[in-house]
Parts: sequence; C-alpha cells; structure tokens
Amino acid sequence: MELKEKIQPEILELIKQQRLNRLVEGTCFRKLNSRRRQDKFWYCRLSPNHKVLHYGDLEESPQGEVPHDSLQDKLPVADIKAVVTGKDCPHMKEKGALKQNKEVLELAFSILYDSSGQLNFIAPDKHEYCVWTDGLNALLGKDMLSDLTRNDLDTLLSMEIKLRLLDLENIQIPDAPPPIPKEPSNYDFVYDCN
Repeated sequence: MELKEKIQPEILELIKQQRLNRLVEGTCFRKLNSRRRQDKFWYCRLSPNHKVLHYGDLEESPQGEVPHDSLQDKLPVADIKAVVTGKDCPHMKEKGALKQNKEVLELAFSILYDSSGQLNFIAPDKHEYCVWTDGLNALLGKDMLSDLTRNDLDTLLSMEIKLRLLDLENIQIPDAPPPIPKEPSNYDFVYDCN
C-alpha cells in the first residue's frame, strides 16, 4: 500500500501528459445545428504550449491533423471558467434536447468562459469524451475523474508495482540466452497416455 501511494502521483502525471498530448493533436467534432442534423464538422486542438485552444469549422471530416493556422478562432486557457458535462451543458438544455438519445447526452461537454461564452462539444465516442474532459480538467488544475483514467491508473499501477517488487537487485542478467541442454539418453520418464 505504501509503495502504491508513493508511485500513484508519478502515474497520474504520466496520464495527465498523455491526455494533454492528445489535446495538442486535436479532434474533429460533429456540429449540431438547430434542426439537430449532424452534417457539419469543427476541429479543436490545444496549442503545444498548452496556453490556447484553437478551433474552427471544417467542410468535411479531415484526414490527419489540422494545422493551427488554418483554425480561425482562439480561446485562451486562462479564460476558461469551467467544464460541464451531460445534462449540465447549455446545448443539452435547449428545447427538444431531452428527446435526444441518451448516447448524445453521455458524449456532451461544454467549456464555459467569460460571462456567457461557451464552446459546446459532442464527442465522437466515449474514449474521446474521456480524453477531452480529463485533459480540460487537468488544464484547469482539477482531478481527472473519468473511467478511462481509473482504468489506466489501475493498469499502470499494478504493472509498476509488479516490476518494482521483482527482486532484481544485484542479479546479473545475461546478454545471451543460456545454452540448450543435450537431449536425454532415453525418454522412459515420459508418461504414455495410451
């Protein structure tokens, strides 16, 4: 347990870096218009210095990354007031939004900034939703609470603990494999199942 407590901050930092790196790569999101049709796209990504979110509309889903300079709009991370998810999102409170399927509600999150500004997202899947909500919370200095973080933390913690508990100190690990022993003179010790 002590070892777990000692290692956990390192692993959480590793997960945080991974999430922020994914935000720097950026993601293409579907845009919901007033008729709830999802035919337009927009792209959002974090600047490499983690200070600004760049975003902009796209005509079609991109192949690969979209460069920063092609995204027209910017939002300084310092201006972000909060990240809200699910039913708390402004775009999920609109009329008729409750008739929406539950899946869309589970993938919705919004960035609130200034007095009334908001950036509304519908993630393409649960994995992207977790990556973005975790990454944005990490940027704001809050805890990453998604299932994905919990799973990653459990996996990495158990692997790290197993590695550290292996008693490898002062043991010389050879560079070459040991030689294969000679074949035995007879095989009488093999049990014949027939």
